[in-house]
Amino acid sequence: MFAILAASLALTGADDHGASVEALVENALRVESPSVTYTVRLNADGTYSSDVGISGTWEVQGDELCTSRSTGETNCQPIQEGLGLGDSWQGENTAGETVTFTIVPR
Repeated sequence: MFAILAASLALTGADDHGASVEALVENALRVESPSVTYTVRLNADGTYSSDVGISGTWEVQGDELCTSRSTGETNCQPIQEGLGLGDSWQGENTAGETVTFTIVPR
């Protein structure tokens, strides 16, 4: 999963997903689950890191944002169209828990 942002944007540039990916890279993503809350920073080079020591790579696959942790777990989430700062949505983490994702300032 692990493409650079330029390739990701080329894949999504024809629709509103490209703007959502840009919003995720320009800002940060707060992840809230029943067990932990942390903030993830997606980097333009296809890597990501968090404030709780989680890191790995990310890429856009079709209409999904996929991540692979440095420890081997992978997860893909649908990319909502037209996302921006302050927007929230729900998904599922690698442990199968329902999580809330929110775009927050970097």
